[in-house]
Order: sequence, then structure tokens, then C-alpha cells
Amino acid sequence: MATYTEIDELLATDEPTGLRRRVAVGTMVAADAIRQETDDATQVVRERKRFAQQIFKTMLNPALQLSRDDDAGLAFVGVFEGVYRAVLIANLGASKSAITGASDSAVQAAVNDAVDLLAANFPDPVTP
Repeated sequence: MATYTEIDELLATDEPTGLRRRVAVGTMVAADAIRQETDDATQVVRERKRFAQQIFKTMLNPALQLSRDDDAGLAFVGVFEGVYRAVLIANLGASKSAITGASDSAVQAAVNDAVDLLAANFPDPVTP
């Protein structure tokens, strides 16, 4: 099991396996899958597509931020960083070496779960 200190180290730096970059690539793959979803008539798909659009906008301009209201107030987290944090915390039960040595398919599965969570009820930037 990764210690909190090890997770904090992974949050603060990108270790030699490039986990943060692999999560970013996985996030773009997940966004592309959302882009291809076809039932635009449902609110859920529209929210997911807004999230995917934000991912691709952020890819072009990393200064763009994802904002979420939470109990502590308004939190600002970069889209990729939010997915990265969710992936790390979801794998807290694994060792640091298992997390950083995960296969691309394992990283993609963790990213897909994180994206599904973050894309749910994604706010429309036009309406408050």
C-alpha cells in the first residue's frame, strides 16, 4: 500500500515512468471516446461532451482551469491534474511501484473511471 507520503511525492513530481504524462494521454483517449458518444439528446451525454471539450481546450491551452464548487468553496484544479489526482487516490491500496509501473491498459481503466466521475454533472460554462 502506498503511504500518504509516497502519494504526496507522486502529486508533487513526475517520476521517471512518466505516470502524469500517461494519465494525460489516457485522459485525451477518454475524451475522444466521449466525443464519439451519439445520444446528444440526453443531459448526461451533453455534460460529458462539455467535459471532453474542456479536456481538448486545456490540451491547447494549459492555462485553462476546471472549477468546481465544493464544501470548502470554489476550487480550481487543472483538468489533467484533477484526473491524475483521482487516479492516484483510487489506487491508494497499491504499492507505489505498482502504481508507477502500471500497464497502459491499467492506467486507461483508472483514467476512464476518473473521467466518468468528473464528467458527471459537468457544468455548462454559459449558465451559472
